[in-house]
Amino acid sequence: MAEDLYPEHTKLKAIQHQSQTVGEFLEWLDSKGIQLCTYLRPDDNWPTRLATNNRDLLAEYFDIDQKVLEDEKRKMLDEQRKLNANKV
Repeated sequence: MAEDLYPEHTKLKAIQHQSQTVGEFLEWLDSKGIQLCTYLRPDDNWPTRLATNNRDLLAEYFDIDQKVLEDEKRKMLDEQRKLNANKV
């Protein structure tokens, strides 16, 4: 992969080990029934489960733009299709 063509994937690869570790920890918390929650208002007595999923939390924490990442994936697929078409 030409790293200058896919900067978001380069960022993702650089933090892959950390992201994997944090992601596994978040899954472990879920398996123990521990959930990340927030209060809708400061005076609430009951927390509300966050709508954000682990993938979104990890992307935000590690500053990975998921839209850019998806665009890069589509670009990679288009380039691979062109290469495959030329082989036939």
